[in-house]
Amino acid sequence: MANDDNGGTVMNSTSSKFLQVVAAVVVAAGGVAVAGSPAAAYTPGYSFAGVADWDADGHQDVIARDSSGRLWLYPGESRRGYSSQSRVQIGNGWNGFTLAGIADWDHDGHQDIVTRDSSGRLWLYLGESKRGYSGAGRVQIGNGWTDYTVAGVEDWDTDGNQDIVARDKAGRLWLYPGQSHRGYSSIPRAQIGNGWSSYTFADVADWDGDHHPDIVTRDKAGRLWLYPGESKRGYSSAARVQIGNGWNAYTFADIADWDADHHQDILTRDNTGRLWVYLGESKRGYSAAGRAQIGNGW
Repeated sequence: MANDDNGGTVMNSTSSKFLQVVAAVVVAAGGVAVAGSPAAAYTPGYSFAGVADWDADGHQDVIARDSSGRLWLYPGESRRGYSSQSRVQIGNGWNGFTLAGIADWDHDGHQDIVTRDSSGRLWLYLGESKRGYSGAGRVQIGNGWTDYTVAGVEDWDTDGNQDIVARDKAGRLWLYPGQSHRGYSSIPRAQIGNGWSSYTFADVADWDGDHHPDIVTRDKAGRLWLYPGESKRGYSSAARVQIGNGWNAYTFADIADWDADHHQDILTRDNTGRLWVYLGESKRGYSAAGRAQIGNGW
């Protein structure tokens, strides 16, 4: 374990339109440091559900909710630039939900959306790998989730089942193991960290390419950290590593291999609505691969 900056103990571990940005990128020390001036007039139009190959065409896609509660699929093309694919509406009435993540929760070969309603109930919205509304319905998979912030939906313990990693109000980090079925899991939760109150989660993914899912998160100072996992239901003994700085002006969309180069990337929105992919290199440290704008008006 290691101490965080607050004295706690942490796990070592579309057509879319875009606005102009007021930001500068400084490449230094082999990494990317971002500095920007807030754009006070900008109001975010979208809330991200996540990034996944929703339509099963081999390309990662962005799923996001607009301010009217409509859910949209923005199909990707596995490239470092704008996609030429038109967005598709795949849902409506989503304003009462807190989006948790996207994964093939029930292991049926289709990506699903995990989300929480205002009563703290956890729901699985079943996907059908298509560009349109799904007719598969939803299933309740939990309750009592009001006090939790989801870090990500991923097979944390690499048992072949998707899990939920979440933080409670006390800053403790928990693993909720899944069982690849459409319903409640019977496996008890396991604590995997504490002292996490001051962090904003990017996602849970195998960032360093060692076949263990990791947690990527930002602290209050805007520094980006990698907390390496060890695929177990407990604390990780691997030390955290700083992988970025200057991230306070960004809203995370998700982590995924956007450009299909076998490295996980970070998709994020700046404070003027531009969407960026920050390219990873599967290592524990700053990436020198740079960033690419992939959208605007977000």
